[in-house]
Amino acid sequence: MIALLSGTVRATGGTRTLIVQAGGVGYLVSVPLSLAMTAKEGQQIELFCVTVVREDSISIYGFESLAERNLFEVLIGVRMVGPALALVIVSMMDADSLIEAVEAKDVAMLTRVPGIGEKTATRILVELSSKLSSIRALAGTAEGAQRSTGDSGVRREVEAALTSLGFDAREIRRAIAALQPGQDVSQAVRAALAELRS
Repeated sequence: MIALLSGTVRATGGTRTLIVQAGGVGYLVSVPLSLAMTAKEGQQIELFCVTVVREDSISIYGFESLAERNLFEVLIGVRMVGPALALVIVSMMDADSLIEAVEAKDVAMLTRVPGIGEKTATRILVELSSKLSSIRALAGTAEGAQRSTGDSGVRREVEAALTSLGFDAREIRRAIAALQPGQDVSQAVRAALAELRS
């Protein structure tokens, strides 16, 4: 089982995948949207990974922080949430946002995530209500585990990511105007996507 992958980004394999070369081997790794949109070919990268083994496939899911990885593992333990949907949730919500949704039983907050309807959102809220202490522990480690860059650099990265996703200039300006100071690239892209879907 691959738990940590350190290597070079050789290519983006799609909207949510990277090809990472490590030790002469290229691994196809599914990653949160924010990372897929900002990673660059030739970049050195270290990912905390979850390996999902099925009868017909072995899939690797990679995250820049241990907090994101652990949140992903909590989510795939919920019935009706497979790895692909869990990855979308981690792309759009951090641990603090998820805690807020669970505590408030806020179905609407979860249904903003593509692929989640009311039934799935309700199931997630019910099952996660018994795991709040675990999620709170993740939230406590999230800030130190994320990448940090200057605010202007973050805004440029967000603009590039949203442009590549097909958003127009007006939408991009609105999303960037809503960003909070001190966010890293992953947090900022996630917040921008949430703003555009609100």
